[in-house]
Formats: sequence, structure tokens, C-alpha cells
Amino acid sequence: MAQMSLYYASDVPYITTSHIFEFRRFSKHKDARSLVVINIAQKSIQAAGKILACVRLPRVTLKSFRDPWNLDLSAGSEVGCQKGFCMVQTPSRQNSSRMETPEKQLAASRTETSTDGGMPNAPAGDLINYTFPKARLRQCMSDASRTPLLLVACGSFSPITYLHLRMFEMAADYAKYNSEFEVIGGYLSPVSDAYRKAGLANAEHRVAMARIATEQSSKWLDVDPWEAIQKEYQPTAVVLDHFEHEINEVQRGIATKDGERKAVRIVLLAGADLIQTMSSPGVWSQKDLDHILGKYGVFIVERTGTDIDDALATLTPWRHNIWVIQQLIQNDVSSTKIRLFLKREMSVRYLVPAPVINYIEEHGLYEDDGASSSNHEKGKDVQAKRTTGTSTSS
Repeated sequence: MAQMSLYYASDVPYITTSHIFEFRRFSKHKDARSLVVINIAQKSIQAAGKILACVRLPRVTLKSFRDPWNLDLSAGSEVGCQKGFCMVQTPSRQNSSRMETPEKQLAASRTETSTDGGMPNAPAGDLINYTFPKARLRQCMSDASRTPLLLVACGSFSPITYLHLRMFEMAADYAKYNSEFEVIGGYLSPVSDAYRKAGLANAEHRVAMARIATEQSSKWLDVDPWEAIQKEYQPTAVVLDHFEHEINEVQRGIATKDGERKAVRIVLLAGADLIQTMSSPGVWSQKDLDHILGKYGVFIVERTGTDIDDALATLTPWRHNIWVIQQLIQNDVSSTKIRLFLKREMSVRYLVPAPVINYIEEHGLYEDDGASSSNHEKGKDVQAKRTTGTSTSS
């Protein structure tokens, strides 16, 4: 079977609306497989990648001015070239081989211009290569009479601690014994560098540490880098919408043993500090509260010194979507305290997973708390849209 590849040499150094229209029209062709766009300014590559996420094709490759690039049409036949577009039809086997080289060249180009120090386990860095992680997501429910539940924890995770991981276990126990939910998965969603918080390590490091922690200590927790690789700050409501899309629209929910599929309930998991900020006048907008608490809901892990009852009193309209989990064994560790310990060269062993400690030492993180962040200011609009509490994600 022939495959269609679209090559486009841009006459401007960025992607425009007219380009998107043509790209999306091409992607609807039944044999469309790949898109290669060249002559994009290097500084516009990331933004262009974000825009091109709407083009549903197996391969989308961006090339900058400086990238070596040659179009060899000998393996296929030219269907048509106009206004910078060149559509090529090739046999499947030949097309796959020919497309491999530009992709490798692009990867090499990204390595040269990378600002993450070439960290292993780093997130893709753009949305072109992003794939929703689902290897640990359960594919079938055990009890179809229950409601499938996905837990999502948003935060800095700078660094991730045992309490972050423990929160998921407490929530899973609560769901099992005190609700009609059946947990089918859990995700940590590290905030992007645009959060601009003092002490915030680069997203590549925070995602890597979260992956190390979950891979070596859990069989069901995973890390989704989607939020972390965003160029702009994403409010909590938008992040939850992302999971709703991936789980219930793309994956079509979860299967039951009788062959049917059920929609998954997406719920935010956070510390008690979150409820306190939500109950404080002027911190969260009514629209955000209704979207997060009304559409999704939240599992709250209580914290010593936090008055949950007073906070809940002002959130009566959404009380049915707020579940409070008691800590039977109190744990007050926080990322803020961990960073302080590290700055003072004090031990954090048994507070943070050992592999994460090794990673921190290897990369010299948090030696001077705040030095990892390019901007110590934290805008009020950001605080209003994302406050997950120092007990869980600071």
C-alpha cells in the first residue's frame, strides 16, 4: 500500500493558521502518514511543535534553517508541488526507511541546542514526541459494579518525597473501603518551568526523579510529562481536562469483564492545604472551583494543624465531591523541608527514595535552594490558579 508524505518549505520562520489548515486537510487523506516542515526558525521550533499537535499523523518532523536537509524523491513519485508544499507517494517499506534520516537529524539538532544539559530520562521537550503513558494503567475492571477512578496529583515535586507516593496508597485504601470507586491508575503531573517558583528544579530533573521514584517503588503509579513540557503555565483545571481527554476520549474509558466500557472518573489528589486556599476568598475564581470540584472532585489528605471542617464549611456546593482522608500515621515531610535539609547538608535518607537522593547528588541539585529557579517571583494569578499545598508538592 502506498503512503503519502507531505513536505513543506516554509516561506516564513513560523507556523501560521493557513499552514495548519493545509496540514490538517492533508492528514485526513486515508494514506497520509508523515509531515516534514523545513525552514522554521530554531527559536520557533517548540511553539510550532505545540501548534502541530493538532495534526494527527504518525510522524510530524520539524527542521530549522540550520539543519542539514535533503529531499530525495527517487524512492517515490511526486504527486504535486505548489505554494511550498510537495506531496510524495511512496511504497510503505521505502517510505519508512527514507523518513528515518530526517527524524534522526532533528533529534541531533535538539541535542545541540538543548538547555537541559542532555539529562537522561528527560521529557521529550515538545509535544511532537509526546505520548500519553499508559503502560501501568489498568485495562480492565475487577468489579463492574464500581466506578473506575483515576487519581491525579499536580504539583512541583521538587523533589518528590515518600509522602507524595504515600498519598496515593492512602487514597487507594480509602477508595477501596469507604467508597464505590475502583482505582485503575494514578499519575503525578509535575508543573512546568513556567510556574516560576523559588527552589523549582528544571522540569527535566523533576520528571526524571518522579519516574525513578515510581518505577522502583510502585506497580501502578506513573508520571505524565505533558504538563511539564508545556511552554506556558497550565492551570489545574486544564491539566484535569487533559487526563479526561486521554482517558475517556482517546482510550474510551476502561473495559469491564463483560466486554463493555465505562467512563473513568478523574479526581484530583492533594494535601489539606489545597482546601484551605480554595476556601479563602479571592484566591480561586468561582469558575475554577466549579470546574475542579464540580466536574472532577478532589481527594484530600489531611495534615496536622489544618482545620478541615472550617475550610469545608465554605465549600458546601461541592461537598459531595470532596473526600477527606485521615492520616492514621502522621507524616509531615514536605519538599520545602527536604530542600532546606539539603542546603544545610543534612541527611534526607528515609524521607526521599534512595534512587532520588542519588540523582540529586549526581546532578548537584538544591545545593543552594532557589538557584535552580530562574525567577523567584510567583505571580498572584499563578497562586490563584495552582496552589497544591506545601505538605504535598512544594
